[in-house]
Amino acid sequence: MEQFALGSAESSPTAAVYPPGRGTGFLGEHGLGYARVQWESGIAAGVPATAQGIGEVVVRDFGRLLTRRTGDTPPEGPALPRFGSAVLAGISQSAWLVTTLVAEGFNVEPHGGGPVFDVAVTVSGIGNWLAINQLAGEEEQRPYLLPDGVPLTYDRVLTRPGSDPLLVDVATYTDYYRLRAGITAQDPGDGTVPRYDWPAPHAGRTYPDAVVFGVLGCNGGVEVPRNPISYEPYLRSLLADVADVLRGRDGRLPPPAVFELVPPQAGAEVNGLPGVELPVPAVDDDTWQPRGGVRFPDAVVPLGRPLPVALSPVGTSSITDVCGNWGGWQPFDAEELRARYGDVDGYLARYAAALDEQIAAGYLRAAERERMLRHARAAFLAAGA
Repeated sequence: MEQFALGSAESSPTAAVYPPGRGTGFLGEHGLGYARVQWESGIAAGVPATAQGIGEVVVRDFGRLLTRRTGDTPPEGPALPRFGSAVLAGISQSAWLVTTLVAEGFNVEPHGGGPVFDVAVTVSGIGNWLAINQLAGEEEQRPYLLPDGVPLTYDRVLTRPGSDPLLVDVATYTDYYRLRAGITAQDPGDGTVPRYDWPAPHAGRTYPDAVVFGVLGCNGGVEVPRNPISYEPYLRSLLADVADVLRGRDGRLPPPAVFELVPPQAGAEVNGLPGVELPVPAVDDDTWQPRGGVRFPDAVVPLGRPLPVALSPVGTSSITDVCGNWGGWQPFDAEELRARYGDVDGYLARYAAALDEQIAAGYLRAAERERMLRHARAAFLAAGA
């Protein structure tokens, strides 16, 4: 599995800091191995920028090295583990590499013709691709989106039935405004692509306000609260479900869940495409949370409104044009919190009911329940109600 997805899975929705090598214990609990490869032109001497596409070969052969399904002679040196199955996962730019690799046929085992990776998990992938190799066409090769690049529908990504992985795709709320998630939301891949829309922003609190509003100049440089909803418990649950499916332990993925979509309101900031209509999620008239999708408790019984949905500007002109990955937040004041929930116990009762609905529906693992309740209590008390 690719590092960025597992890095999020091993962290916590709280601000806890763990000693080196310690996290939530997710990998050990689920018997998962973790391997990472990183390659980039401009760092390795003598590798020109025009060779960006070699990264697809590197990732493919790294997966082959760890599974050795075709009986390749293992390399010299310390013995490497041999895994029975492999998942290629990525978030954001790494997810776009996953999409590109599959679409261009690099998941094909060169000797046997079967898949190198059994499952591909893309968080904020939603059909976006990197301008490398053939997909770049006549454009300059670069490991990022083209400003007017149209996301690939699932039937254009999965064109090789003999080697295509099970593609599991996730969209976050802000992805509809910056990354054109509405294109693939209207293309369910004939039911073959489990698609989950999460009411959390693409990016969380990793970057401090000084970077987001100062260095990057998001929201015109004016600091506002950022959407605090985290998808990490749901990412852990999804990856655990994928692992169970691969092991054949009666595992199954939850039903797909996509937001209800409508045309964007007049004046809404959406990273548009010439001649293409890009729908966005419909919202609840009271809380302004998106309707449909996976119903996070933090969106069902929220502590604020996600406004603006995505910080301006919402473009993709360069690797630093990323403001639209964060969402704004209008927290409820103490009076409104009391009117909605009473006290902390009233809030937690409703939060727990929403949690249990998600667990029963299969979107959330029961192991996440107590940790999320602790976080919800702390968040409510911090709001000053």
